[in-house]
Amino acid sequence: MTDMDTRRMSDWIAIQDLVAEYGQSLDSCRDSGDWSGWANIFAPEVTADLTRVMGGEPLTLPREHLAEFARGSLLPFQRTQHATATTVRIRFEGETQATALAYSEVSHYFTLGGVTQEWTLVARNTFGVVKTEEGWKIARYMLDPIHHRGNALGLELLKGKRLE
Repeated sequence: MTDMDTRRMSDWIAIQDLVAEYGQSLDSCRDSGDWSGWANIFAPEVTADLTRVMGGEPLTLPREHLAEFARGSLLPFQRTQHATATTVRIRFEGETQATALAYSEVSHYFTLGGVTQEWTLVARNTFGVVKTEEGWKIARYMLDPIHHRGNALGLELLKGKRLE
């Protein structure tokens, strides 16, 4: 195995880990209230395209603001579970850029009338990642829903609706 092969394999593993960390950090930060860990998986400025779920336009903003946006979006849920597929497709675009594709199944739990409700979104995720001095970071992200199930009020809560 050449040094180039070893480097590429190390990069591939690091990107796989980054994609897994995206979902795992969302859940743990939601539970702990400390969003700095999730913010740090991103490049200093990130473009998030959530338009296929949330409407509007893609957002380009500092990673700390994206973390605040995520915190606000997940606030109405008692728990979330971001399960990212272990089969991540990675296309390298030179030594310092790549695109990673992964499926996810995201369950959102909330209470309505004293009864726990679930809304689950199954989606394709596209991550544009860059290699920085701190390692691989997400610079672009797109969420492409495939289908959802459960109480569709969950989508409205994600978009900002609040229950009285």
